[in-house]
Amino acid sequence: MAYYWARFERNNGNIYRYDTRIYIDDIDKILDTDECIGSIVGKNPGSALPKNGVFDKICEIDLRNDKLLPTVRNLIKKGNPKLGERKYIQVLNLFYLCNPDLEEAIKDYETSLSPRICSAEQKKVPWVWFMWGGFNKSLQENKKRFKDISTPIKFYLDNRTKTIVEGLPEERVCAKHTQGMQHDLVIPYLAKVLQR
Repeated sequence: MAYYWARFERNNGNIYRYDTRIYIDDIDKILDTDECIGSIVGKNPGSALPKNGVFDKICEIDLRNDKLLPTVRNLIKKGNPKLGERKYIQVLNLFYLCNPDLEEAIKDYETSLSPRICSAEQKKVPWVWFMWGGFNKSLQENKKRFKDISTPIKFYLDNRTKTIVEGLPEERVCAKHTQGMQHDLVIPYLAKVLQR
């Protein structure tokens, strides 16, 4: 039983994480009938690894020190405590190479022979929450992929104004990551989005 699931792959000495899901309820396996209720977009997977060393198929995640996934789950639960019943949040990233050291991860990503994106980026979802942090020249091109993502609602917490802004973050805007985020700045908006 777990809340956090993904598929990990090895490629050229690196580990990549795809189809990452944050389930509202504890589940024992993923079903085709599970419902995606929204997506978040971060920079890259950090320190989490596959539980029991499982690669190339969907498995539970060993979070290690990764706090993003539990924080998002807690915020969603506060936004709508009634959610459950095999609903999940799809986690997308600017790139999918696992490494908690962002500069190291970017360097490895830039020299990788065939970096892939997650097929879940093609899904139509009810909303997308951007939380990829501030400006990073190396990642600007990756952000453009999400301009045409299939969703009626895009939003982020502007780190400067401390307000929710609808739309894709502009180039130099910091779309606040959950680290150090004041929860009361996002919960009222999440409550509205999760009722739609």
